[in-house]
Amino acid sequence: MSQLEAELGAKLFLRTGRGASLSESGRALVPRAEVLVRDADSLADLIASVTGETTGTVKFAIQPSVSWPLVHDVIRFIGQHHPGIRLQVAEGTTHQIEEWLADGRADLGVMSKAPSSDLAESWPLFSIPLLLVSRGGGASNPAGMVSLAELSTIPLAIPTAPNGGRLLLEEAARRAKLTLNIVLEVNSNHLIKRLVAASELSMVATWPSVSAEIASGELKSRAFCDPVIRQTFYLAIGGRRAPARTVRAVADAIRQFVPLPDWQALNLD
Repeated sequence: MSQLEAELGAKLFLRTGRGASLSESGRALVPRAEVLVRDADSLADLIASVTGETTGTVKFAIQPSVSWPLVHDVIRFIGQHHPGIRLQVAEGTTHQIEEWLADGRADLGVMSKAPSSDLAESWPLFSIPLLLVSRGGGASNPAGMVSLAELSTIPLAIPTAPNGGRLLLEEAARRAKLTLNIVLEVNSNHLIKRLVAASELSMVATWPSVSAEIASGELKSRAFCDPVIRQTFYLAIGGRRAPARTVRAVADAIRQFVPLPDWQALNLD
């Protein structure tokens, strides 16, 4: 930035101990800079219109609770239909993905909360039930469904706040005038799964995040009833500039796998 200011012969930012703000020259430059950025973004689309190939890099962020198998399916689809697109995939929380979409570190995001409309454009993708997950074969794993009243008696390990699934769970408990038995808060889904697999603690999770451990018998799940608690996920496209052809292609690929299978219909016992 200092080099650009030297080339232009003007200060673009007013710098203070509390940060920086645009100068009068900087504010005057913003509309022209936005035009240049839009022109640069359109270059890949221009080449694609000539060659018929969609090429470029797309930065895709997703929450860990639904990253598998969705990411695998999208990578496979893109490899088959758009081999010129390179994906950069990052996992993050809803808050992190919002920040990445806002500052351009992500082009696309799959997240459990619709972002602010001035940060990104978004659409509901799918809604899946939360499950009670416990140690495979443990004493706290009877077959069948689990009510919210029963859940309040079960020792839980849950993610630290803010977390979308936790907020849904706590809101449901408040409406039912129940207190959750939260024994442990951990800021790592991987670590929570390991702790649950090795103890009598339970966790609340979406099916994709625990499907491998359930398939191996390491963990076991029960569906909620009275009420069923569902979590909705959204597809978001960064809204600071018009999405490139590559971004639209990946967004369309994600939609190919929606709606996801209804996990309530699976045998979760």
